[in-house]
Amino acid sequence: MPDFFEGQPADISWFPPQTDDHKAKLGNFFQTKAAPPATLSRIPDVVKEANQLAPAGSFDWSILGYCWGGKITALATGQENTTFKAAVQCHPAMLAPDDAKSVNVPMAVLASKDENAADVTAFGDNLAKPHYVETFGTQIHGWMAARSDLENEEVSKEYERGYRTALDFLHKHA
Repeated sequence: MPDFFEGQPADISWFPPQTDDHKAKLGNFFQTKAAPPATLSRIPDVVKEANQLAPAGSFDWSILGYCWGGKITALATGQENTTFKAAVQCHPAMLAPDDAKSVNVPMAVLASKDENAADVTAFGDNLAKPHYVETFGTQIHGWMAARSDLENEEVSKEYERGYRTALDFLHKHA
């Protein structure tokens, strides 16, 4: 897993943002340290290094992004993409329906109840390649990542279902 934040992630206490101060700090983090254009330019080198470290052979690559990584996933599979064969976004942050218009690979979007429902629908409607879009209506933003309460039976069940859905989609399209 590449460390795009270079050992300096956003402070976990800022999320979910409960105060104006937290909102400002998180917004600043996403515009400076985690700005998508800076990250996108690093992805080809990450894939190149992974290919060099892998056993000899030919590989097809897919991309999966959580939260902020969902935005990166959408942008990395845009019109210029020649690297990735399929993509999955899990509880995507900064979901912009217009980004979907450039996606040139099959994509799944697994949203939580906290993502903007209109944006999720519009994003799915704008995808031209095979796609799967589902909102996990009982799950919070981050349920497939660090915010999962896997002691909760319902969360655990949906967590597993989310991963099965993502894997099935990638197996079918990658």
